[in-house]
Amino acid sequence: MTVFFTVFSGTLVFVVGQMILQFFIVPVQDFFKTIAAIAHARIEVADVTSNPGVQSKERNEETSRQLRRLSGQLHSHLFLVRPYALVCRVSGLPSRAQVLQASGSLIGLSNSVFSSNGKTIESNASRWDKICDNLGIDIEPDDRVPRA
Repeated sequence: MTVFFTVFSGTLVFVVGQMILQFFIVPVQDFFKTIAAIAHARIEVADVTSNPGVQSKERNEETSRQLRRLSGQLHSHLFLVRPYALVCRVSGLPSRAQVLQASGSLIGLSNSVFSSNGKTIESNASRWDKICDNLGIDIEPDDRVPRA
């Protein structure tokens, strides 16, 4: 009988551990991976977002799709990480409002890569600053938009 309870409790601990892993830990890790992908994209697509309309049409379209995909992934994590309000406080994830603002800024960047009016370059740099600030991505002070 003791063997049965030992095996049963071991199995129960394993199952509960797997549930915690799959429902809480893995979604949070995926969220951080998406934030890392956004930090990577900031460098990778800087030539397009800093000089809108200069690159080839294909490169602009590719960049736009990449930024929209990242925005969608970021937004979807609000629904994958449950309960988000509690988990974000415990795990250090950005707040719901910060995620939504960063997601919107990524969409704004994706829309702005095709052409430039006088303020697009400044606006894009400001959007990257907001994205990084909201998601906790470190930016060197020299890489920021000068503030008055």
